[in-house]
Amino acid sequence: MSSPVFPSWVNHPELVDFYSQHRNSPADLYPSERRFLPWLARQSVSVLDTGCAAGGFSQIWQAYNPGIDYTGIDISAPLIEAAQQLHPDLQFHCANLVTGIDLPSGYATVVQALGWLNWEPDYGVAIAELWRLTERYLFLDVRLVTTPDAVAIGQQQLAFSGTWDGTTTTPYVTVLWPTFAEQLLALNPQQILGYGYWGQPATSVMGITSQVCFAAFVLEKTPLCNPDRVPTLCLDLPLSWPTALRDRVEDLPTAHLETLVQSNPA
Repeated sequence: MSSPVFPSWVNHPELVDFYSQHRNSPADLYPSERRFLPWLARQSVSVLDTGCAAGGFSQIWQAYNPGIDYTGIDISAPLIEAAQQLHPDLQFHCANLVTGIDLPSGYATVVQALGWLNWEPDYGVAIAELWRLTERYLFLDVRLVTTPDAVAIGQQQLAFSGTWDGTTTTPYVTVLWPTFAEQLLALNPQQILGYGYWGQPATSVMGITSQVCFAAFVLEKTPLCNPDRVPTLCLDLPLSWPTALRDRVEDLPTAHLETLVQSNPA
């Protein structure tokens, strides 16, 4: 396993200031997150929250399943220190998912990766590690575009609650939808569920001016006893599944998503 490499922005004090007070209640969920998280929580024994920040999502998962076993991972040591102070009864790790983490395969029922893959240029490598770590479900979000000229690695000012210092930025990564769909299939999942909508990136994003599709996906692992099963696909997205990949999935109508994912009332 490679030695961890950490970008300079991970130590910025703005991260701790913001995440110690935000993203810790079901009311803070975005629509794409709310579509799947309550359902996942109800049927999961454990969750590995990657990009956990100050651990606020532990309270969200526990709101839907008080008995769930929560573990958090983040690339920022100051955030992990804050998480340990705020949630001393929970387990946290500081790690870079691109270089890997020393946890066993199938570590948790569900692995969550929300709000950070769009900051990771090597998102494909990260997703492979996330897939290794999950026992059953991978819950992630990305920023999708439909044309090659819209694929970009822009920058996002690190300024959540204060004035930008004029220097500190993170990457902001957009992903071509057909390419990403192919990457999902390469994991050989049993099921692919997706929900998303068009929107404008935050005003703090530089270098990306067009709309992106804010999309969340749940991938379910294929049982070892049935490795050749064709994946079931059900999407509620403003994007069609790529034509070239249609014969590789069993594509269910969008209306079936409500049956497959019976979410709690918000």
